Amino acid sequence: MDGLNFNVFNVLILAGIIHGLIFSFIIFLNKNLKSSTNYLLAFTILSLAFSNLQYWFIDTGIIPRYLYDKNHLLFIPFEFLMLPFFFLFVKSYLNKKIGKYEKVYLFIPFTLSILYLFFRSFLNIELKIAKFFNLIIEYMSMIFSIIVIVLVFRMLIVYEKNNSSYVASSVIIKTKWLKRILYIGLLLCTLWFASLNLLETFFDKGYYKFYPLWIGVAILIYWIGYSAILQKQLFNERKEIRDKKLKTLKDNEISFSYTKIDSLIINNKLHLNPNLSLKIISRELNLSEGYISQLINKNSGLNFNDYINLLRVNDAKDMIVNGEYNSYTILAIGLEAGFNSKSSFYTAFKKFTEKTPVEYKKSVRNL
Repeated sequence: MDGLNFNVFNVLILAGIIHGLIFSFIIFLNKNLKSSTNYLLAFTILSLAFSNLQYWFIDTGIIPRYLYDKNHLLFIPFEFLMLPFFFLFVKSYLNKKIGKYEKVYLFIPFTLSILYLFFRSFLNIELKIAKFFNLIIEYMSMIFSIIVIVLVFRMLIVYEKNNSSYVASSVIIKTKWLKRILYIGLLLCTLWFASLNLLETFFDKGYYKFYPLWIGVAILIYWIGYSAILQKQLFNERKEIRDKKLKTLKDNEISFSYTKIDSLIINNKLHLNPNLSLKIISRELNLSEGYISQLINKNSGLNFNDYINLLRVNDAKDMIVNGEYNSYTILAIGLEAGFNSKSSFYTAFKKFTEKTPVEYKKSVRNL
């Protein structure tokens, strides 16, 4: 084992690789996680992990570098697999039908690069020329990755536009976390470009110039795995909460006596819409926004936003004290009460109860 290159950086990279492999195989082996969406997620993470693993073997010297440089028999361009699998995962996650030929088109670059590397091993190509073609493949995979990232962005924007209205019978899938992953992907493409063109000056030997990129990929493996599990859990919990509330919703909801506005909001559960505004209520009642705001302030002593948030906080309190919702997270309850984020939920809850949701839950449990 003499001459092997081990350092703190490639140990961190290896940790990300192991995490990705374990995470993926858990998805494949766990019957409860059996779905095409989860499998596409696992393939995405496997592509990231195997890409890093391939370079990790070369960097540490476990695979002799000359095998990589001379014939590429051990080299597989996983860079052409990451984004196609992620594209298909996002499409499946958003419950969009995957096109008949999309699986073919997305993997054409990977297939062509494999064919090139295969035939190259039988051709007597000078090393200098071979490195030039390898560099072309590297840039092509970078450009291809950016194109797919843009396509996923476009898919998310279209989805958000088509699902901008609140629907009481269904939960709208959150997309912000997917956008964050795409931003990280663009950052990694920038590091990729820097590794090929800028960091050569600082690291003229070995593969140290690629360390920022590989560590970034390791972080991305953790980030995708954690985010996907958390968002899936939140979505399932919100869906169960929504189903429970729709089943128990009665026609004779408690109504306040002073205006039609109260009846409209409370009987129709409009406050559960995180995008509710004076404009929406104005259209429903054919009254001016200013007049509605004045009525609410006069009768409740609150401005419109506080009035709506108080209704949401009361809904959240009811669910927190209700034993049927014990198994759900505080955040899922807050989102189903109509808040659009954890921060807005906690801020409003603290304002009207002088306690955080967690503190409130503990206090009612101790009564």
